[in-house]
Amino acid sequence: MQGFVRRTGARFYDSAVIWALVFTAVRTGGNLLVLPLLLHKLSPDEMGLWYVFLSLSGISAMIDLGFSATMTRVTAFLWAGAQDIPAMGVPSVESESTGPNYRLLAELVQTMRLYYRAAGVVVTLLLATAGTMWIIHRIQTLSHSRWLLMAWLLFLPGVLINTTSGMWHPLLSGINRVRLNQQILVYGLVVNYIAIFTGLLLGAGLLAPVTGYLLMGLIARNAARVPFRKLTNASRYDGISGSVKMLRTLWPTAWRTGIVTLGLYATINLNTLICFLFLGLKATASFGVSLQLALAATGVANTFVAVKIPLISQMRARLQTQAISGLVFSRLRFFWIAFLGFSSLAISCGHLVFRDILHSNTPLLSTPMLVVLFVVIGLEAHHAIFREITLTSHFNPFATPVIVSAIMIVILSLALVQWIGLWGLILAPGLVQICFNNWWTVAVGLRSMDSSLGNYARGLFGRLPVAHSIIPSLH
Repeated sequence: MQGFVRRTGARFYDSAVIWALVFTAVRTGGNLLVLPLLLHKLSPDEMGLWYVFLSLSGISAMIDLGFSATMTRVTAFLWAGAQDIPAMGVPSVESESTGPNYRLLAELVQTMRLYYRAAGVVVTLLLATAGTMWIIHRIQTLSHSRWLLMAWLLFLPGVLINTTSGMWHPLLSGINRVRLNQQILVYGLVVNYIAIFTGLLLGAGLLAPVTGYLLMGLIARNAARVPFRKLTNASRYDGISGSVKMLRTLWPTAWRTGIVTLGLYATINLNTLICFLFLGLKATASFGVSLQLALAATGVANTFVAVKIPLISQMRARLQTQAISGLVFSRLRFFWIAFLGFSSLAISCGHLVFRDILHSNTPLLSTPMLVVLFVVIGLEAHHAIFREITLTSHFNPFATPVIVSAIMIVILSLALVQWIGLWGLILAPGLVQICFNNWWTVAVGLRSMDSSLGNYARGLFGRLPVAHSIIPSLH
């Protein structure tokens, strides 16, 4: 019996999916533990301002320009033994015995270190100038405005650290160390929540979550960098420098991914800022908390597929495209089960928990609004999975559709928010996405796996033919 328990425990500990779920559970559970204290210790104005901080920090994702996701794919190709990196398309690895290309991987790392340092400085300077002026203008009539400004000024180095350290997570995932990466993210979250909880109890106010954000970036940087260098024999190639040639090779797919990231920022974060501008901080707090619940639901559900993205990249490099659908469709079954279960729980019990248990000063959106919000975010997350699967082919056809959709969402949100308030911010993304991206992206993803909608349905509700369900053993 003890042997069985040990084997089961070891299997769970070694599972990337389990650790991804642990990360999601810690993130969600930590939010549930910290959120009541945030709602109790912070005023609705401060809560709204915190969500504005987080939305503005999303600018760093735009300056990333898509290199993060591209870096994960390219790292996976090199780890599978690719001898070169094509500007577009997947490099084939003919021999199963081919080892990782450590030398080219070292050049990739050095190039990205230079890029992310520059990106971190640019985004921090941007926020330190224009962002500070905007924040000062918005908080000047609020009580404790000096403390709020201090929180913002501490938030700026947090943005710098989190931006520059962000490269190590996709690198670890790219060498198929997803479990280790998830463990590091869990440790960072724990430190973040401890800092928030302690700071709020000591009366630090908005400085508490800002300090947690800063410490999380510091932990993530060091904890991810050290094992990556050890696993990739980096000390042997410390003399290799970054190159403009490497950047030029990555650029064709990176800028397209960056456009997609920009569009995703517009569909989520800009609506929070629009809410702040037109409806005030209290409405922003309710919208932000409700959106956080919906994103938590998709975060849990998406875990089952997300942890296998690096493996899918390696499968493409080894010309095992048909096996991908067998891996993906069975996991999409768990995606829908998890999302629908979490959504039902949040919608049916959320108001009761916030009102009677948490005694929150910030209420959730009304039940009809919550239902529509969860549907919109769920459909977005569903087609995002197929977008990520397509991107593992080192080909990105999504730049134009996403940016056009983002522009339409912003325009429609600005029009509707003045007419129907919060309903406009919820309906605008849903209406735009259902017209094209919700279904077209899925179709493109299916074609990239040499599969079809029928196979998808059979994979969800039954079993695929054997030819589609063979999963290679890659490490």
